[in-house]
Amino acid sequence: MTMLVAIPIIRVNCKVWLDKGRPWSVFDELFMWSLSRRPRSLQELAQDAGLPRQVVVASIARLMRFRLVEVTLADGGAAFKTSDLGFRLMSSGNQLPYYPKRMSRRVSFVVEQATGQLFARRDIRPPFNQSRIQQERDQGVDVRVIDVQGDAPPMSHHANFERLSEMTARNWDEQIVNVEDKSTAIWRNEFMVVRVHGDAFRDLPDEASDGLRRIILAAARDDRGKAQFKVQYQGPVEERQQVLMLPCQVGEDDLVVGGRIHRSLLVKVIEEASSRVVILSTFLNTEKFADLADHFRAACQRGVRFDILWGAEYDDATEERNKSAAVQIAELVRGDPAMSNMVKVHLRSTGSHAKILLADRQDGFWTAVVGSCNWLSAPFDAVEVSVVLRDHAVVAAVATTFQKLVGYRGIIDTSGLATELAITARDLLRLPRAPVENGGEVGIVVGEAHDALIREASGQARRRFMIGSHKLGSVARPGALMQGGVAAKQKNLRATILFTKPTGPIKRRHARDLMEEAAKEGVLLVHLQKIPLHGKFIAWDDDHVVVTSMNWASASTDVNFPWSEVGIVIHQPGIASRLIRTMEAIFEEILTRTAAFSGARSSSPDNPDRHHPPE
Repeated sequence: MTMLVAIPIIRVNCKVWLDKGRPWSVFDELFMWSLSRRPRSLQELAQDAGLPRQVVVASIARLMRFRLVEVTLADGGAAFKTSDLGFRLMSSGNQLPYYPKRMSRRVSFVVEQATGQLFARRDIRPPFNQSRIQQERDQGVDVRVIDVQGDAPPMSHHANFERLSEMTARNWDEQIVNVEDKSTAIWRNEFMVVRVHGDAFRDLPDEASDGLRRIILAAARDDRGKAQFKVQYQGPVEERQQVLMLPCQVGEDDLVVGGRIHRSLLVKVIEEASSRVVILSTFLNTEKFADLADHFRAACQRGVRFDILWGAEYDDATEERNKSAAVQIAELVRGDPAMSNMVKVHLRSTGSHAKILLADRQDGFWTAVVGSCNWLSAPFDAVEVSVVLRDHAVVAAVATTFQKLVGYRGIIDTSGLATELAITARDLLRLPRAPVENGGEVGIVVGEAHDALIREASGQARRRFMIGSHKLGSVARPGALMQGGVAAKQKNLRATILFTKPTGPIKRRHARDLMEEAAKEGVLLVHLQKIPLHGKFIAWDDDHVVVTSMNWASASTDVNFPWSEVGIVIHQPGIASRLIRTMEAIFEEILTRTAAFSGARSSSPDNPDRHHPPE
């Protein structure tokens, strides 16, 4: 008996632009370096490199075509040396120029929703909609529709960009450089139809997985003959937010603590930018942008383009206030001849509380800054904590996180920014990395990974444990205070939680009650009132720090939008002790309260350690 099995699909059609061209190989770079030292013949190059002569000839011919190598006379015969252009490039340390051919290609693919497999649209028969399925049934055809329960294939910009890269780059020398948003269309209420006769399939692509084949056969063999056949989704899902640690050394000046120093950092990033700066500031303030406008203007005159994003979305009033500020900044930009075509202000909230700077530099590399500072709304009078990152792989990870944050709604990227960030991350990962000497590691923290890290920190801490949070809210007790209590159970461990502002239902009197409650658990909860703290961090023992946008004592992560909070975890010798010392130097309340707290605790008859001298 023949029947039709309909599998729900998502169909995507778009136009992509690609660069086609062979990049320079390591042998090309080697020959350039060798010829920049002294002229050499083809025979010398082949002998020194241990390569066949024809390989050397092909490489030198290509280098000459791009005017990087030229012929000269040496020892009575023809030899080769770097041209003036080639020598300047080798001396500068920059990459050799790459001249690809720009081309466009129309791409159409489908993602079936039972196992998440990707197919080219040309490999399946024309999709059915519900109306076409009903027409077949009206003609007496047995049509079984797969009803997928549970999860679904990831359809974020990041997932779809990976699919496009797989579908479009037909050769190793092709790579995507842009996805044309205006040409992108997505259809969701369609079905891939497979004709089944016994155990035989028709109209099913050859590359269909065994899992998809089993689902189709099970639907066809269902004796109940129901029009719908329910299955659980059996494919890949949006990746869980695990922290991938990368070797990286954070310089002593790259853990930035303070208020005005963050304004200086922002200005420095803008001044050092070569062509691109992307700023995510949770809140926007027109006056604060106007104060920085001269720096933006000067950069624009050098050819630097800016994207300004914001994320405030706590309630309607907050979102409207920041959207109004975005509109005002956009009007200010439009009225300035230097900035009008160089600064793009996004009018739609990202919904993220993250604070990120991403910029290229004059030396051809990139810098990322992640932390607590609202770059375009802060008065820079509170103590902020941020991390400056320059390692290519780590900056690429920040760019990928930024891409996911911007493009989580799907492949349609109205600004083109998500696609640009994906390409930036890809290019950064191709750059050589310097070795890390001190064994430091850095990882990107998003979403629920924050919760896992604070539990890990409180369980691992042996000497000291400090949390910094701008606000103290209703989730403080099950969050920061509970983890502080876990850490405080370690003998002679000092657990400290810093905050500046009670928020939500928590008033000052409630904060005092929480201080007393925390003290009974061995945790020092310090209300910083002289100098405000806006930084969000965890530091434990000597070598471990997390710097983030998340208020540990007042906020919780959003499982549906992991990129609502973004941070950096650092494992590096001495970095935590340095941060804690800095905090103690800035906030005198810490040492004052610590001395009083330690004295009261040691004299308490309820303290089990009062008869034990410090180790």
